[in-house]
Amino acid sequence: MNDDEPAGEDEPDGAEPDGAEPDGAEPDGAEPDGAEPDRDSAGSSRRSFLRSAGLVAAGAVGGGIAGGVAGAAIGAFGGHGEAVHTEHAAAERELGLLPARGKPGFDHLVVVMFENRSFDNIFGFLYDEQTIPAGQRFEGLNPDVHGNADPIAGDTVFVHPYAGATDVVMSRPDPDPGEEYPHVNTQLFGSVAPSSNALRGPLDAVAPYNAPSDVSNPTMDGFLADYVNKYRAEHDGAAPALEQYRQIMGAFTPDMLPVFSTLAASFAVYDDWHCAVPSQTFCNRSFFHASTSHGYVTNAGGPQRYGKWLDERNDAPTIFNRLEDAGLSWRVYFDDRQFVSLTGFIHAPALQPYWKKNFFPMSRFYRDVADGALPDYAFIEPRLLYDHNDMHPPVGPDTATDVNGTLITGGAISDVRAGEALLHAIYDAVRTSASRHGSNAMNTMLLATFDEHGGTYDHVPPPSAVQPEDRDETEMDFGFDRLGVRVPAIAISAYTARGEIIHDTMHHGSVISTLCAKHGLKPLTKRDSGAPTIDNAVTLTTPRQPVTWPQTHPQYIPPNPEALDPVPDGDDDRPLSPPGVGLLGMLVAHVGGDQTQIPRTYREAFNLVEQEGKGLFGPGPGDVGERLSTPRT
Repeated sequence: MNDDEPAGEDEPDGAEPDGAEPDGAEPDGAEPDGAEPDRDSAGSSRRSFLRSAGLVAAGAVGGGIAGGVAGAAIGAFGGHGEAVHTEHAAAERELGLLPARGKPGFDHLVVVMFENRSFDNIFGFLYDEQTIPAGQRFEGLNPDVHGNADPIAGDTVFVHPYAGATDVVMSRPDPDPGEEYPHVNTQLFGSVAPSSNALRGPLDAVAPYNAPSDVSNPTMDGFLADYVNKYRAEHDGAAPALEQYRQIMGAFTPDMLPVFSTLAASFAVYDDWHCAVPSQTFCNRSFFHASTSHGYVTNAGGPQRYGKWLDERNDAPTIFNRLEDAGLSWRVYFDDRQFVSLTGFIHAPALQPYWKKNFFPMSRFYRDVADGALPDYAFIEPRLLYDHNDMHPPVGPDTATDVNGTLITGGAISDVRAGEALLHAIYDAVRTSASRHGSNAMNTMLLATFDEHGGTYDHVPPPSAVQPEDRDETEMDFGFDRLGVRVPAIAISAYTARGEIIHDTMHHGSVISTLCAKHGLKPLTKRDSGAPTIDNAVTLTTPRQPVTWPQTHPQYIPPNPEALDPVPDGDDDRPLSPPGVGLLGMLVAHVGGDQTQIPRTYREAFNLVEQEGKGLFGPGPGDVGERLSTPRT
């Protein structure tokens, strides 16, 4: 806790979960026959306490205290940013109330970063004229306005909600769009320069890498053309069918993503948050914590391939180093079955000394939340290798697999419902955290965002950006003077109003800026210095008690053959996504292996992380004696 934590005496551990009765309490709120009323240290009865809160009216006490009744009492217990008094501890616990902070804000920040979706792809249809909160505006999609010219048929393909069988829709777009710098230039400007780049792979592209001479006015009209070009390059020049390529202009509707849409509408959604670089995963994840990507714009371009990220010359400090030097706590959580951390590898020259000390499996995250032991800053990586829950679009050809007598075609291999389940589990853990003298739902902010747009359509042109540092040479001659495409971002906290839409232009330096401002730390580069902070999501003076927060309900997730170790019927040749390949590429580079022999399939990946990845980061489930219980994600 920092110096503005709530005042007042803390309650001991053991607070009941939301809606549960304290031990020995009567279900209907009445005392046992013949018993004296329970009294706190001030001598007030439980009924007097409830009466003072305005709850003893029209039979409100009878039948227990439900969330709606508790919501009516919040002003009496934690209003206007003041700490909840604790002399009525038993009734507070029955109501599920937690102490408010000394002032609006948060003490603990949790960030989960998903993969490769634009803002429009996830939230473009979040609101319409009938559903937008009163007095708000929203930069979403208009199916009558936003579209791209069809490079094959010559007409316009407008944006549209995905349609079709559920299992197919939940894996759109398929195949994966282009995400590397040359692809993104075509998407933003509609240009292919030189024209021969159209059928070249992104790492074989030549200058100017599809960038026009004037990059000051992105037209956002080349997504469809780039998707067609990528398909042709991978299919010996053959053109895709209309139904194959028009999906790049598709997007999810709120009912397709009930967890994301519920949280976005119930807390704050940013409709102008941009990734740091108009390119792919590694450079954007690097910027998120180091405010630089060392001049790189690709995961594996250049002679060093993935090993470039491990080069000891790229030892720029991260926000983790700043926190460590200031004596503040931080942790990176990665999936239990993945064994290795992408964040740890991307920043290996700066973070390797902390691989065993500050990197933990997700099972530890759920335990830390429940125990009130979250660090000042926690960063969560989804599962990137196989059995995805990272939201990344599918990669490679469809395959059919028999799972317990059911034929699964594609199935949940790269299914957004798995990402929904992960977000639900993280949110629910935070929502129900109730420690009285550690982290809890009242003093924690959860930020869910994405690393980059991954080639999916967005209609808002990225703005210019502050160059993070002076460099004589950069990969593909990029000047690092403009941001990447918009990505989804939602902020969840007790002090965040329902239905908040934040229009401030944010970017991947904002979390660094937030932590630096909050803890008095020195900025990392010119990019994060003065960047807008996520304190703009703290919009209430009276906190929303977690008993009034919405419960989320993820959809059914079809069985994923990759969840079985090993796959019983030999479905081992499913291809990995670019982040998965890259993660293994850095593992190969770390152990001094041949980077031309990086695993490309699920089975190869499983074997490599079992042999070389175990034990590199944190204790790992194999070292703690038993696997901790975790929510199914």
